[in-house]
Amino acid sequence: MNIQNSNQNQTYFTGYDARKLKGFVMNSNFAGIADEIRKIGEIENFKVFLFEKNPSGILLKTDKFELSQNHAGCWAQDNFGIVKNTLLARDLTEKPKILREIFNLFQNKTQAKIQEEMKLPEIQDYVDILFNLPKGVKNGKDVVFMPTENGFLDVDKKLFDVEFNRNVKLLGEIGKQCHPKGGNYFLTKNSNGEDELLIGRNELKKFSFEQLKEMFMTDKVHIIPQCDYHLDLFTRPLKDKKVLIADDEMTAELLQKGFDKLHNFVAGLAKSEVEQYRDAYCKTGCIAQAFKKIIDINPYAKPKEAEDALLKAGYEPIRVPGRLFELFSSKGDNGKPEYILKNRQNFINANVHINDKDEIVYITNKSNIGKTLGMSEKLQDLTGLNFEKIFADSIKPYVDKIYFVSGKDNAIANKLLPEYYGGIHCMTMEVPGA
Repeated sequence: MNIQNSNQNQTYFTGYDARKLKGFVMNSNFAGIADEIRKIGEIENFKVFLFEKNPSGILLKTDKFELSQNHAGCWAQDNFGIVKNTLLARDLTEKPKILREIFNLFQNKTQAKIQEEMKLPEIQDYVDILFNLPKGVKNGKDVVFMPTENGFLDVDKKLFDVEFNRNVKLLGEIGKQCHPKGGNYFLTKNSNGEDELLIGRNELKKFSFEQLKEMFMTDKVHIIPQCDYHLDLFTRPLKDKKVLIADDEMTAELLQKGFDKLHNFVAGLAKSEVEQYRDAYCKTGCIAQAFKKIIDINPYAKPKEAEDALLKAGYEPIRVPGRLFELFSSKGDNGKPEYILKNRQNFINANVHINDKDEIVYITNKSNIGKTLGMSEKLQDLTGLNFEKIFADSIKPYVDKIYFVSGKDNAIANKLLPEYYGGIHCMTMEVPGA
């Protein structure tokens, strides 16, 4: 079904902690992930609103999704965000206009002011004009017809592309500067029904404290140290100011205990039986040792720092074995090293919904830890390294139902998390319920 403006009641978002949701906006059905979320929605009573292109333009659909083989453009959380009855958007293109119209939202006044100050609307208009200029072939060369006072001027398309691409890049850079990344903040409710903002420290590089207060319409702004480049990779609010936080030391301890169990198990085998466990033994031992070192040298803030900030703000942090990652570095634009955490599994990057039975539904990324450790599911259970089960048990006192989303060929664990540094929360934007 294609969604049109139905003059429905105005959407008003009450928070990014556990809330009843109308559904999720998604940009792509890469690896069938949107279909997988939609099937969960059929059980838990929410919809998926998927952007798709066709010859007539961009549509927002709720069924009959086309499968996408390409991950490009699949992030939604970092591009859009609903704050009360307003929409935060990274750009001024067609998609934000569609979302505002369909969900009866206003443009966020504070963000619009910042965008105007940084000339984003002017650059967007200029890019749109360049994009729509007529193109053709003249004397065997590709040309663009530029309007002048005396008619059209033929411009070599290669020269035109330099100007166009330069402005597209500039547009993207300014758009980022005007937009708080959706994965780097959470809006929650306190016991008085007041909004409180949890936001990653890196956003202070773009916005002042006062701008954040105005943009999110709350005086209660809490700055959280960055244990990764976005909050949603190491924290996840639930209800009543409870917040899950990835405890890397807990994960390291589980890995070491699991390896010790595997060592003892293999030591008790006959020589003829040992070979079949060699791969698991080597991989698990190496990863257990490496993760301890990675935790020590990780340049991001330690989870304890984020935990202390949450406690100071009146939240209840709940430590869980929520992620397993590798550490990589590359040279940044300024010549200094930039560090990247490549997640091998991440259960913190998740969506939370309250269904019609008032149950808290937790939707997160499926793990591929068996392949990483060279273990069958049976061996994971034997060594206590079935991390999905461990995580599910750790949040059982706070969550009623949990779903692990994978995509075709376990695309989230095999591709999105380790190669593109995002998971299911990054792919979705929450739409509040009534």
